[in-house]
Amino acid sequence: MALPEVKITGSHFIGETAIFRECVKVKKVFDEFVLRECIDGIEFETDGCPENYKAVINPMLILRHCNILNPQISDASIKKQKRLRFAGKCCSQVYAKDENGNIIRLKVKNIPSGSKLSKGPKGELCFSFNVKRVYPDANREVFDRLLHFIDQQSFELQCLSEAIIDEENNQINNGELVTSLGIFIAIKFSAEVQLCIPVFGYCQITDECTEDDFCDSFDSEEIPNFNPPQLDKLHPTSS
Repeated sequence: MALPEVKITGSHFIGETAIFRECVKVKKVFDEFVLRECIDGIEFETDGCPENYKAVINPMLILRHCNILNPQISDASIKKQKRLRFAGKCCSQVYAKDENGNIIRLKVKNIPSGSKLSKGPKGELCFSFNVKRVYPDANREVFDRLLHFIDQQSFELQCLSEAIIDEENNQINNGELVTSLGIFIAIKFSAEVQLCIPVFGYCQITDECTEDDFCDSFDSEEIPNFNPPQLDKLHPTSS
């Protein structure tokens, strides 16, 4: 099924202002949702530490290189209810910051069973999801646009994540950390599209960065007063 198309030729006026149509290529987010999970007893091990590192780390972890493995979107509609199913596994590398500001890599060592969290092949923290999303306000045309990207396999699923550990159990002992962890995962469903937009005209191109010459600016600086304040300046009304 093809997306609806519009003509991009011609122009129209609003008062005396001419408005043209332009076609631009953008990455549009069609849907997003946030998931959460909390687990007790997760175990990490350090992957090398600086000599001056502190065993106590900041409860807010740093999650980098967030990537979705095996992303899937399918039509899960039933009767008159329009639904999509999103599935995949979002994996991130985990880092922590100690009291000295050192960044320490933490690898997942063990995760208790019964959780959506798991250990990645290189010690990443992974979050498995399988979510059905309902679109009650989407008409047939809008929903067909979403199905178009699924049929063409031209969609992209992105994940953003944040995690925090128990601040009362944030000390590394013998290179290991056992604590409680809470994590938020944001999943974005996007695709590259071409949009027809109204254009009033083109902006003037200016230099991205203009730097004033230091000496030219210095010449305009006021001369400082090198003398101590005088009495008549401190108490102008005294005799």
